[in-house]
Order: sequence, then structure tokens, then C-alpha cells
Amino acid sequence: MLERNLSHAEANREVLVAMHRSSRIRRALRWLPLLAGLLWLGGCATPKVGTGEQSAARQRILATAERLIGTPYVLGGESPDGVDCSGLVQYAYQRAGIRVPRTTAAQLQAGRPQRHVLPGDLLFFRGGGGSVSHVGIYAGKGQMIHASSSTRRVIKTDLSQRYWQTHLIGGATFLEGTSAPVVGPRLGSGGFSG
Repeated sequence: MLERNLSHAEANREVLVAMHRSSRIRRALRWLPLLAGLLWLGGCATPKVGTGEQSAARQRILATAERLIGTPYVLGGESPDGVDCSGLVQYAYQRAGIRVPRTTAAQLQAGRPQRHVLPGDLLFFRGGGGSVSHVGIYAGKGQMIHASSSTRRVIKTDLSQRYWQTHLIGGATFLEGTSAPVVGPRLGSGGFSG
């Protein structure tokens, strides 16, 4: 009888341990989409950045974009007096000695798609009509520098915000020296497609 009670107690303890593990797993799974997004943005490990020249170009792009934080949003602008989103990209890249097209759609078409972006790479977003309508410069640590039409200035934004996650099309680079795969989604006429 005592042995039967002990085996029931052991069985109950095993059930409780299994239920506790299952509960922890369900809680952990709720964070999975956010973690997947952050891994997509930053890669799973610290990527190798290739040549020192390319690393310096990334630093110049980011330094220029950082200096433009607070600059007024001006539709069609491409100078420190005022920029729109693609004008910010064009200006920051130009200061690093890299030529990129002027419009968001042309930047998306000309860039090499990236599954994992590095600081200085570009992130593209769709608008209400589903086509590409916005671009920003990935600043690292889950943040982007972009010219915001809603705040009417250049700002640094946290990419964990739901809006950015639901409107993200993908990333692209004009820089060499990434260890990330240059495949990912295919580039279609409207942007990245699965």
C-alpha cells in the first residue's frame, strides 16, 4: 500500500513537472516572433564585415545619418536643409562615396536583397497600397534612422514597434563585405516577394 501511494505521488510529481515545462514553453513561444524579427535584423551572430574600407563606409553612412537627426522632413529634399526618406539615404550614401538611386522604389530595385542586414544597410516598408513607400537606414541594435513624414523630421526609431514589423518588406545593401546570405526573398516588380 505504501509503495502504491509513493508511485502515485511520483506520478503526480511527474505530471506537475511536465505541466510546468509546458507552461514555460508556451510563454517562451509568445516571444518567438519578436526574437525571429530581431535575429533577421541583426543576424544570429556578429557578422564579419569584410574589408576595412567597407566598414569605414558603413561608419560614414551612419555618422552622416546620425548628424541629420532632427533635420526637417521635406518632400523631395536631399540635403541637410531638409530630406525625405530616400533623400536621406541618397545623401548619407553620397557622403560615403556610394551612389544610389534617388527614389525608394529605385533604391529597392537596385540594392542587393539581404536576409540579415548590417548597420548601414537599408530597410524597406510598404504603405497602404502594398507597394514600397518608405526606406530607412538600419542603425544596429534594432533601430533605424529615417525621415518620418508623420513627425516631419529625421528620427531614430525602435523597429520592435508593431507598425514597422507588419509593414517590413525586407532589407537590401549597396555595400560589399557581408557574411550574410544575399538571397532571401526574390525581388519582384512591387518589391520583395516570398
